[in-house]
Amino acid sequence: MEKPSISIFGLGRIGGALNKALLQAGYSVHSKFKRGLFPDSIDELGEIIFLAVQDGEIEILSKRISESFGTFEGKHIVHCSGALNSSVLESVSKRGARTASFHPMKAVTHDDSSLDGVWFDMEGDSSTLVVLEQLAKDLNAHSFVVKPDAKPLLHAAAVVSANYLVTLLKLATDIARIGDVDEKTALKALLPLSNSSLKNVEENGFEGSLTGPISRGDVETIREHVKILKKDPELLSVYKKLGYLTLNLAELDSDTIKELKELFG
Repeated sequence: MEKPSISIFGLGRIGGALNKALLQAGYSVHSKFKRGLFPDSIDELGEIIFLAVQDGEIEILSKRISESFGTFEGKHIVHCSGALNSSVLESVSKRGARTASFHPMKAVTHDDSSLDGVWFDMEGDSSTLVVLEQLAKDLNAHSFVVKPDAKPLLHAAAVVSANYLVTLLKLATDIARIGDVDEKTALKALLPLSNSSLKNVEENGFEGSLTGPISRGDVETIREHVKILKKDPELLSVYKKLGYLTLNLAELDSDTIKELKELFG
């Protein structure tokens, strides 16, 4: 089956990675446009048009495209935002384009040339979703459909699982530094522990992956943590909040739960 031709607006991290990955997957990248460049005619645009620009520019670019050319019958216009749904492409949709959002759930860098194993969340016109599902398979990636109003929630979830994980590791090294452990050394020691926990979650789910003093109901160890972290009230506050939430995963008797809640309170 012949692959559809591609156009890409925006060659930053996501647009650049898409360009490289699609070429490797055998797609024809018919045209690509860096910031400030714009096609002279609709003939310069492929069958799938990716708008890989910043969120605030998507609707503006969509309107400019719709006002510049006539009809978009047979074209799929797709943006790559995690937070926005396909309704921001209404201007081109009114002119016959099939529209969708197609967001890679990966912290894409400028060096990425492959999207192997990446999950794409997508929503929009059903015919476009069929095309994008096949495109994801050709990239050796995965895709799943979400409702339009789920987009910002899923994006918030992605922020927590990716960005805040970095923050959490920084907090862990800050705690170690209170004991005069060098940040680089602490990070080297803690990363394998984090990686093993992520692997356990992947294989065993949340409840089956919890280890440490909370999972054992080791109140005295937690009490000692709280005592020593009083040196840094901000770190202590985060430790207590995370500990309190972690109790939801622990299988402990009611008395131990009550005692730990008081400690984390």
